[in-house]
Amino acid sequence: MELLNIGRHCANPDCKQLDYLPVKCQYCKKDFCSEHSKPIEHNCNEAPTGDGERVPICPLCDAPVPIKRGEDPNIRMDQHIANGCHPPAKTISTKPFNACSFGKCKERVAVRMMCSGCGKNYCIKHRLGPDHMCDKVKMDNKVNNISKLDITSRNSPIKAWVGKMFK
Repeated sequence: MELLNIGRHCANPDCKQLDYLPVKCQYCKKDFCSEHSKPIEHNCNEAPTGDGERVPICPLCDAPVPIKRGEDPNIRMDQHIANGCHPPAKTISTKPFNACSFGKCKERVAVRMMCSGCGKNYCIKHRLGPDHMCDKVKMDNKVNNISKLDITSRNSPIKAWVGKMFK
């Protein structure tokens, strides 16, 4: 009968536990159990030294100074101070993402809903022309109202007006 090769033994010499879900260290590439998976827990010699996960804070402007992996934080801090302690540019825009253009409505939507009449963006509630009092819809309604009037009668004000205009 053949034995199946399932799981791995922990690479920590004091443990050697058979683990069915071993974790491979990203630095030394050895398999460890969940108790010894972190580089500190198994005294990994390949792991970088120091506190590489912390971002230094400028003592003058209290802004975080980003550093690249392997870059000396002291040199980067000196460059930051020499350049006048300018904080990094903000990535958040001042205009809300796809904000509704209707009056005081502050609704934001993920998908743009542009009105074909006025070309502005609206939320679901105000997406239809009559809901946001679109100028094109107002003009279309005036044209429709005029066409619904009876201009065939003799006393029609529209017929009289048209007659004056085209004399």
